[in-house]
Amino acid sequence: MNGDYVLCDHAEVRDLPAQLARLSNLAFGEYEGAMPASERWMAWYLRRPGTDVRMSQAALDGETLIANVLVCLQELQLGGDMLRCGIIDSVATDPDYRRQGLARVLMERAHENMQRAGIDAAVLYTNPDDHPFRFYERLGYVTRARAALLSGPRPEGGACSALPVDAAAEADGLQALLNDYFAPWEGYAPLDDDLWAWHKLDPPTGPPTVVAEMTGSGPVATVSFAEADVLMKGKRETVAVAYVLAADVMNADQVRSLLSTAPHTWVSMIVDEAAPERGMAEAAGLEPQVSEVAMVLPFSARARRALQVHHGPWYAMVESIIGV
Repeated sequence: MNGDYVLCDHAEVRDLPAQLARLSNLAFGEYEGAMPASERWMAWYLRRPGTDVRMSQAALDGETLIANVLVCLQELQLGGDMLRCGIIDSVATDPDYRRQGLARVLMERAHENMQRAGIDAAVLYTNPDDHPFRFYERLGYVTRARAALLSGPRPEGGACSALPVDAAAEADGLQALLNDYFAPWEGYAPLDDDLWAWHKLDPPTGPPTVVAEMTGSGPVATVSFAEADVLMKGKRETVAVAYVLAADVMNADQVRSLLSTAPHTWVSMIVDEAAPERGMAEAAGLEPQVSEVAMVLPFSARARRALQVHHGPWYAMVESIIGV
């Protein structure tokens, strides 16, 4: 690594939300599917449950943040086992400081800290067609799943009984539905009250639209929509990002019906290519735009054993891929 830089964790970075927003926009501003980051948005993102300021790493030139690795510690399902994972986000280097080995040294520092803390594996998302994919492979990450950002006009759903609901009032029933539905999916972090509040009640642009089909016993189908300004084929587009789409009985009609409730005329969602929902979403008119892969670096013997088994489709975290 060249240059006289300070390597530290996030606890030592001044004005962290503002500096991270600046760096993210410099590093990712031209990436397909990327959202612009504001200081307010980044302050919210840093409150994500499990985000660890001591695990997260930074490089400073003076007091200016020039490279970053963000680490969030959560339990994820992998190979049929619940493992302690470090989710790697926002691996970014200021374009003026690239090709100096900063990303590598920060990643290695993050890996060492996770191993000392007994974390089973590191998990991250990246575009398989971009340079960072090969960089992560050289660090030892292996591709676990391949997904795509699908996008298209809001489908016509016919008679749909799903309606917007109060995410706070219906939290218990919706958490139970989602945790049950996604229990077999790899990469899923079971929802608890803290994660629910962060996702549904506290976003800087306002609460997402939470839609549910309700019965006397509670919700039987749901989807959430977050409005996002993303880069699509070189143009900024405002879309309704659909996520945590689940139902007691899932089929193509149910997917179309739920997507038809989007609060915007253009809808996007991210889904594993191995998930049945992928074909259902395409049948509803959504088309692949950008590829994403989930990559895993095992630290423990338990994680290495888990990687020998494919337990289910991969749950793509929109908060780590798009940031909503």
